[in-house]
Amino acid sequence: MAALADLQQHLNHFWSLLHHHDTALDGKLKEVQLWQQARLKHTHKELFEQPKNRLMADYFLTQLYGGEEFKLLAKQLERILPKAQKLERMAKESALQAGSMGIHAAILAIELDLHLAQFLVAENLSVNEDNMLAAYRAVDEADQRRIQIRNLKEVCYLTDKHLNSFMLKKAFALAKGTAYRYNFQPLYDFIDTGFKAMKPLKSVSHFIEPFCEREKEIIDQVHASDNDGNPVAFNVS
Repeated sequence: MAALADLQQHLNHFWSLLHHHDTALDGKLKEVQLWQQARLKHTHKELFEQPKNRLMADYFLTQLYGGEEFKLLAKQLERILPKAQKLERMAKESALQAGSMGIHAAILAIELDLHLAQFLVAENLSVNEDNMLAAYRAVDEADQRRIQIRNLKEVCYLTDKHLNSFMLKKAFALAKGTAYRYNFQPLYDFIDTGFKAMKPLKSVSHFIEPFCEREKEIIDQVHASDNDGNPVAFNVS
């Protein structure tokens, strides 16, 4: 199954990242991730605090932008993927594709933040707004950040498509018992959490479009300069 083959490649890439074997870098990455989560909460405060959006906001912050929780998920997925033939018979390829894309989006977010952490470690800098701004500009991955945002949007729309398909939704719900029995709970729950987060939304576009537009504006801002040649701030503090 292509989705599970892709998922294995994503996990292989995740475990090849340098922070798994560097304590100092791993610690700095965790600081960067916490700062990013705080930045997202501040930037999208009005959007995230709308009652219908709260589950979706939590899904973004804990699943797609998660730290240690994602590492635990990756370990569990690595353990169960060799038995994936059983999972292929339980779940629709399209639902598994959504899960694989979500995992990929999360790994890309981690990798981009890892590059910021590497800069901060090399320069012996703490994690604050000024230093994060310097890191963003030094690493200079604006295009990769735009790809990350595009991927997040694709994951949301693909998941929403399944949520609005009665047959796919029913088939996925019926697979829960079998998935748990064969210890495929981590992947099932990752996909299911996305479904539940989107359920209260009248339209996923009402959440993901303003989120992505604001994130793209921030990318443009932090990679631009004001009249004095200074980088424009994140405006978090």
